[in-house]
Amino acid sequence: MTKKLTPEESKFYRKYHIPNCGNFNSVKIGAIFLNKHNTRLHEDFKVELAWEHEKYITEASRSATDEERILFKVKKDLVLDFVDIKGMKESQVIHKHETDEQIKYYRDNGIFAFVVGEFIICSKCKIKYPKRNNKGICQICLKEMKE
Repeated sequence: MTKKLTPEESKFYRKYHIPNCGNFNSVKIGAIFLNKHNTRLHEDFKVELAWEHEKYITEASRSATDEERILFKVKKDLVLDFVDIKGMKESQVIHKHETDEQIKYYRDNGIFAFVVGEFIICSKCKIKYPKRNNKGICQICLKEMKE
């Protein structure tokens, strides 16, 4: 059973809603929602995150910024895998479905990006990304090398 939300937590929580529903449909606090389109590793990691946090929501939408609409090709909302209400932090669990540019955006904008499954540490920039090739280099550095 979760405790009542503080006014700050409540204000933060009200930014999120159920995906593909209106802003008046809030996501249930402390419930883990699974998405069958994600891998088992992805969903297992979400459960691990939930185990470590007291107040959280999963599979929550919030209004996307203009930059997010272009980068993620979304019309209105961005769906986040895990939101820690107490710490007021957003997290995304990644298992090869996001591009390295999207992962970089998450990290640059305060969204925790957790890579699950096979990964590489880019030999050029020394940052962790999902393994997509055998070269040991991320898509961003690979693109820079070609230019």
